[in-house]
Amino acid sequence: MFFSCNNSADFNKFEKNKYSETKLPPNAIPIIYNEYVLIKGKVENNNANLLIDIGSDRFCIDSIFKNSINTKDFIYNKSNVSGIGSSTKKISEINDTFKVSIGEVNHTAVNVPVIDMKPIGGDLIDGLVGTDFFKNKVVLINYSDEYICVYNNLQQVNIKEYKKVKMTIVNGYYCIPLEICINDTTVIKGNFIIDTGMPMSTLTSAVVKNNNLQNLIKHKVKYYTAYGGIGGESAGYDFIANTFKVSDYLMHNVIMSYSIDEAGLLSDDKYYGIIGNNILERFDVIFDFKNSNVYFKPNKNFNNAFAHDKFGFLYVDRFKTMKSWIVTGLFENSSAEKSGLKIDDRIISVNNIPVEKINYKQQKSCFMKINNLKLSVLRNEKIEQIEFKLNALL
Repeated sequence: MFFSCNNSADFNKFEKNKYSETKLPPNAIPIIYNEYVLIKGKVENNNANLLIDIGSDRFCIDSIFKNSINTKDFIYNKSNVSGIGSSTKKISEINDTFKVSIGEVNHTAVNVPVIDMKPIGGDLIDGLVGTDFFKNKVVLINYSDEYICVYNNLQQVNIKEYKKVKMTIVNGYYCIPLEICINDTTVIKGNFIIDTGMPMSTLTSAVVKNNNLQNLIKHKVKYYTAYGGIGGESAGYDFIANTFKVSDYLMHNVIMSYSIDEAGLLSDDKYYGIIGNNILERFDVIFDFKNSNVYFKPNKNFNNAFAHDKFGFLYVDRFKTMKSWIVTGLFENSSAEKSGLKIDDRIISVNNIPVEKINYKQQKSCFMKINNLKLSVLRNEKIEQIEFKLNALL
């Protein structure tokens, strides 16, 4: 599963600039981490950028990427899929064997869903690999130094400084127990899906209703998006939880969300929510799928203060295919919304800088360093100028 966010990178430039300076372990595979965990792989012997998605159990392929490679001899069926978002989508499914590899790990996928991933996560994503790819493997994700390692067994890994948490499978998802102190009077304890395909950590709408959180959480900001995930439209509120506890590790003033979706993955009452990358990125994480355990060790980012984006809209980088960034969602009553910015607007430039010149690392930080935003937007084949001040939403 994955949620709309900014996501842009040039793998070749990034590897040249970063990995020439960083010495990785001998068996490490470089990744790009920009709210998603992205890695180079091969799909039917074609180079592909793949999202590592522990919240999925299957390999899925992006529809645009699929059309760019030779799949004409495959057999197709129609099927229904759902995920984050309020609707069920009818998609094509490749009912044939499909060869996928990352480093030395090879996998033969079957019944492969063909999904429109780029509108959700940006042009870089060509497909995603789920837990079936790493069946009976041990996977270490190092968020801070940006690499993964894949092992055949846990004995190959030094787990001395890690805390072990048992994973249970709920509705096909790997879940772990968490404790979240919402405010001075409300504590939520329960199983959360652990998901590297989700940037934000989120409570389900069922938990919100059952605990009256919509009334107990006073300080919050509403968001809405047309591209929340496979299920399309999604909405909820961002807020600041007093504490968030993973194993014995306690984090304070944690920015997270709660969903108000009436259908889809974030409306279910079988689990309490999702622990996403805004929490996971503060750890080195080892997934032992053979024994259904996950191990946590705080990294250098653990004590960093949580910061909420202040620009008031969500977007994805579609410059490769659409020559622009696409607005995918907005925060209610934000300066961006009040200025007239709309979902599906195509951003051509930011403060007179063409978007193709703003690389993914700059995208992550540029909005935090400026107070005023001027966007050149393509809408209905006309260029419009939209200007607004950036204000803290939380």
